[in-house]
Amino acid sequence: MNKKAIYISLIYTILVIIFKLVILLGGFALSKFGFYYSTIIAVVCIIPFMFLAVYMVREKDYNGLIGGKEAVRIALTVLAVSTIFISVYNYIEFNWKFKDIAVVYYNGAEYLEILTKQQLKNPDKLKVSDFPKIIDDQIAQLSAFKATTGKLIPMLLFGLGGAFLTAISLKRNKI
Repeated sequence: MNKKAIYISLIYTILVIIFKLVILLGGFALSKFGFYYSTIIAVVCIIPFMFLAVYMVREKDYNGLIGGKEAVRIALTVLAVSTIFISVYNYIEFNWKFKDIAVVYYNGAEYLEILTKQQLKNPDKLKVSDFPKIIDDQIAQLSAFKATTGKLIPMLLFGLGGAFLTAISLKRNKI
């Protein structure tokens, strides 16, 4: 593994964890931005760090020339290291705070509004008397593993695509 790629991935990981802590501790976890967009923004931001890692390695270690395989390897190193640390953080975050936040969400007005809209669309299948049971089931199904996996899959998809995009964009071979 290339040390520069590891350092770049650790910088990315630290920045993502700070970003997530600001959202969590700032009380923005249930806001529209914090709930829907913060995770995808954190995931997409790995791509510039991959570009930076491959560019730095290409210019300093390979004298401006790097093959596609090596560029992919460096970008995947950034992805692998950051994925491991961010997954561990997501697991800890869920057990530390997010489980309680999820319970508040499921017992709140926003989730009740969602259930009411679904009930109005399908009055035969969903009854208002079923709402407490649905809420209890949702709370019972909360799992740190599921939450971590749910955030891991988009990171892998964007990360793998970003790694190949980075390699294609930055590879330079001798002519």
